[in-house]
Amino acid sequence: MAKAKSNGALVGARCLVTGGGGFLGQALTRALVARGCTVHVLDREPAPSDLPPEVRWCRGDIRDGEDVRRAMEGTDTVFHTAALIETAERAPSEVVELVESVNVGGTKTVLDAAVALGVRRLVHTSSTHVTYGKETVGADESGPYSESPNLYSITKVAAERLVLEANGRGALLTCAIRPGGIYGPGERKLIVGPMLRAVKRGAPIVIFGNGSSRLDFTYIDNAVDGQLRAADRLVDASAVAGRAYFITDDQPVNPGALTIGVARAMGLATPVVRVPRRVAMALASASELAYERFGTPPQVTRCSVALCCQDNYFSIAKARTDLGYEPLVDTSEGIRRAAREAARYYGTL
Repeated sequence: MAKAKSNGALVGARCLVTGGGGFLGQALTRALVARGCTVHVLDREPAPSDLPPEVRWCRGDIRDGEDVRRAMEGTDTVFHTAALIETAERAPSEVVELVESVNVGGTKTVLDAAVALGVRRLVHTSSTHVTYGKETVGADESGPYSESPNLYSITKVAAERLVLEANGRGALLTCAIRPGGIYGPGERKLIVGPMLRAVKRGAPIVIFGNGSSRLDFTYIDNAVDGQLRAADRLVDASAVAGRAYFITDDQPVNPGALTIGVARAMGLATPVVRVPRRVAMALASASELAYERFGTPPQVTRCSVALCCQDNYFSIAKARTDLGYEPLVDTSEGIRRAAREAARYYGTL
């Protein structure tokens, strides 16, 4: 089947990026500006000092309808990237309420505003976590939603369902993009940053399980390209509307191997320690129990251990066909670029 061609819907578009201060949001904003789009950003953080003139920064909360409408006014395309990542199964009630209010309630607020304001297109950043659970090897988007009790999967499943069900409400067309773990230059919070902070404390790199399992990761340029391609194709009678797409590097890799790859590319001879799954699960369970009772954030969760100990990767065939998507950067090059930028940013460890 021939690849779908771009309809150019983003040419001259007026876009809103929710969570535009985050890693993906910043990269997406820069890409939209480079395309000649006018961009509004909604984020809780203040605007950066180097904000391009094409960007209107709206400081606010996606749970607040007035903040959302103020930021969305005058736009025709929304990229909804704002979310909280919390993979614990057991957490304090206030954390549970916060994550649900942002990931689910915030998504509903964004959708309601989009319908009310006549927004034409909405691309939602979902996650491969919406199908997390049993071991998965090359499955497509027809698989069932996750039934895992971890907060991230629960709330991202609910949010994706809201988005896809909203397709066709008023003038709105929607779709969802499911990236793997997003990494690359500038990523500080989930992969490279935590590893380097641990290395600086003298800690080894820890691998759960035997190191043979593989997961999907998505280099930042690939994640942005998938978003743009989806928005370009959200037009009347499009096959993209109302659907979800896996967007990955299409090179599943063990998460420990990816982390080690970054460290070695930075010239770090950091020792590696392997922790058996059973031991890691016991530690994660105790850590989550302490989190629930005392509010101490867990160093590791049951979900993260499970993900490191079983295959969990997906096919991008549907994205190739419907979006014309092909990874722009392969994983080895992505690791090299991430390591080069991290070495400049963090300096000598």
